[in-house]
Amino acid sequence: MKSQAIAATLLATAATANASFLEKFDSFERWTYATAEKYEGKFEITKTLDGSDNTGLKVTESAKYYGAATVLPSPLDPAKGTTVLQYELKASEPLECGGAYMKFVTDGHGFDPAGLEDATPYTVMFGPDVCGLTDKVHLIIRYSNPKTKEIQEKHLAAPPMVPKQPNVTHVYTAVLDSDKNTYSVLIDGKVEKEGSLFEDFYPAFIAPETIPDKTEEKPADWVDEAQIPDPKATKPDDWDEDAPAMIPDPEATMPSGWLESEPRMVDDKEAIKPDDWDEDEDGTWEPPQVPNPKCADAPGCGPWKAPMKANPAFKGKWSAPMIDNPAFKGVWKPKDVPNPDYIDDKSPLSHIGKIGGVAIEIWTMDKDYYYDNLLVTKDVSEAEKAREELWKPKFDVEMEAFEAKQKAEEEKRAKEEQDAEAVGKGIVGKIEASFVSLVDAIFFSSLLAPYAQNPTVETVYYALIENAMMGVVVLSAVLTLILTTVIFPKTMEAKKAVEKEATKAKVGAAKKKEAPTKDDDEKDDEDEDASPTRRSRRTTRRD
Repeated sequence: MKSQAIAATLLATAATANASFLEKFDSFERWTYATAEKYEGKFEITKTLDGSDNTGLKVTESAKYYGAATVLPSPLDPAKGTTVLQYELKASEPLECGGAYMKFVTDGHGFDPAGLEDATPYTVMFGPDVCGLTDKVHLIIRYSNPKTKEIQEKHLAAPPMVPKQPNVTHVYTAVLDSDKNTYSVLIDGKVEKEGSLFEDFYPAFIAPETIPDKTEEKPADWVDEAQIPDPKATKPDDWDEDAPAMIPDPEATMPSGWLESEPRMVDDKEAIKPDDWDEDEDGTWEPPQVPNPKCADAPGCGPWKAPMKANPAFKGKWSAPMIDNPAFKGVWKPKDVPNPDYIDDKSPLSHIGKIGGVAIEIWTMDKDYYYDNLLVTKDVSEAEKAREELWKPKFDVEMEAFEAKQKAEEEKRAKEEQDAEAVGKGIVGKIEASFVSLVDAIFFSSLLAPYAQNPTVETVYYALIENAMMGVVVLSAVLTLILTTVIFPKTMEAKKAVEKEATKAKVGAAKKKEAPTKDDDEKDDEDEDASPTRRSRRTTRRD
């Protein structure tokens, strides 16, 4: 609940020379909606869901433009001392795509709140803006170059991010100091970014004293290459570009006991041709191949080949070595010339204009967020007092509720994960056991048995056994790929073919039903004998 004593103190301060402005959003009386057609969104003065009588300005609908503004009782001049801009914002859900900033409108120009538009001149734009990759608390200062009169928006580089706690009120504070040419951005009273106006904004407040001459062009004979192939170098006589990268190891010898005359696979002597084998349809029957039992105790069977090794004579394609380029002149760049826009502005805040009003001019895809306790002042201590007495009590209650809810959700999630893990272990165990059985069946089959001693085969086998679940994932991916790229398309083709044949059959049956039968032809012949006219027509048709 907002204290009447606090409000009275701050409002009394507003009547002093500081011309402070405090808006508690108890009503909308001091604000005027923009009349431009695109501003369809309507604000609502309502409780801010904190269980008290505290009210705020609610953004009620998503996918709308909102425009409303108010004029300050008297303008504030950022060129004189310290200027503080502060307001609170509470979002029911974290902002996803929308602006929640405020524009502190430039005094003069005949500003009329009803005529607010996106091009209305402002002195400072400050506050949260979130959408896609954008997640920042803007601080943009609109600066007029005193020499060229060109107006540029100076953006704070690397601004802080927007807090994400739902249903928690956060207070945003910007402090500009014209005496020190510094700035500060505070969130919840904590300094998140501070520094020099001359160092942390882009484009820079002070343009560079010199700039590259845009009219100058690189000379045609300018050499940019720092190094070149040595023109005097020649390929050595012993450089063999055709030498292979790998060669058979000349020092390798065939292991003792290697059975070169024995094939690795032989016919299965115990195999019997099936009784239903039809050689006319199935071809000549051949017994299946099995590992040669003579090779079981031998280091290997079949023709022996020496293993491959790196070729020490391999050098690859020859190219000349690089040397420093004697014609190199360095990296070319145009000479610098005086910058016509340069001015050594020692007081940039003297050229941003006075603040004469405040506007909320936003587009948002979010809703149900609340502005509250807007303060524009020259007094830093006044902003501190407002944070301590207006914002802090709400924040403490809301943060306590948020943390309690977060803790309950974490405990619930942990229990669900434990339950799922308990169920999953049983399922995973069965899946892993089935996969291991499948791997054993494949690697100990007659197809791979001859390669059982091969190091690569052994490595793959043990890798699959030790990483069974990964194997299941890979196998599932392969099966899915086969289903989607081979089996499913062929199934659809077969289905279409069947449907096509069925359609043909239906059409054929319909035509057959409409065609005259033999009895009908005989009856027609009888009719023709009885009716010369009818016979004549049929004869004509047949001709």
